[in-house]
Order: sequence, then C-alpha cells, then structure tokens
Amino acid sequence: MNKYLGEGLGKVMILNLKRGDLLLETIEEELEKSGISNALITSAIGSLQKAVFHRVTGTGPEPEDEYITVERPLELASLQGAVLDHKAHFHMVISDVEKAYSGHLEPGTTVLYLSEITLVEIKGVALHRVKNENNIGMICEMGNK
Repeated sequence: MNKYLGEGLGKVMILNLKRGDLLLETIEEELEKSGISNALITSAIGSLQKAVFHRVTGTGPEPEDEYITVERPLELASLQGAVLDHKAHFHMVISDVEKAYSGHLEPGTTVLYLSEITLVEIKGVALHRVKNENNIGMICEMGNK
C-alpha cells in the first residue's frame, strides 16, 4: 500500500454536458483547458445513449477484461474516480429499464439528454499512473516508476 497526501482543494468545475457530447473525452478536454491536472469527481448524474466500458473477468495475476458497448437509453447513476496527471480513471454504474451495469469508463460513451459532472481540483500532489509488472495501473509520484 502507498499513501499520498494533497495540500487541499482548488478549483471546482461543474460541467453540463448535452446530447451527443462524449463523456470521458469532454471531461478530460475541459480539465486540460482549465489547467487542472489532478481532481476528484464529487457528483455525476445524467442519461446516456451509448456506454462503452470494460470490466474484469478473471482472477489471474494479469487483468482479464471484457469490453462492452451498450446502445440504448441509460441512466448514469454514479461515476467515481480520480484524475491524475490529466488522465481520468473512472468507474460508473449505469442502468436501463431491465438491469444495471458497472465498469471502467471508456472513450465513446455518449450523452443522451444531459449529464452533470462536478469535479474538484486536488492541490499539492504530483501523481500519475504506471503499469506494474502484472500490467496493473498503479499510482506513483511524478518522476518515479
């Protein structure tokens, strides 16, 4: 286990995404434009017309993933995670009228009517993700591998 401490919170960004906006790509673009490199999602709700995600399917030393695309009206119930060094790592819970899905958010996920996302900048940290020997993304301080 590793522990990293920030020095507080900075800017608060509220995004009101509209029909056809790409969820992950828009969040990362707006963070970049605002000069925010590290952040936490504090709230995320909305509707999606297409969800692209992956989820783990095995228990071996290296991750085994299943990639899924769901194209139908979906509710975005939750989006959790962190942005480190401008790269988002988010997991979501979504549902249609019959079942719920969860997994790691991938590019291509598209807003149906609207999605409201709130992010808060983390100040005083210089972190990023690197893959370890088992191809698992681990948090590291900038400059360390």
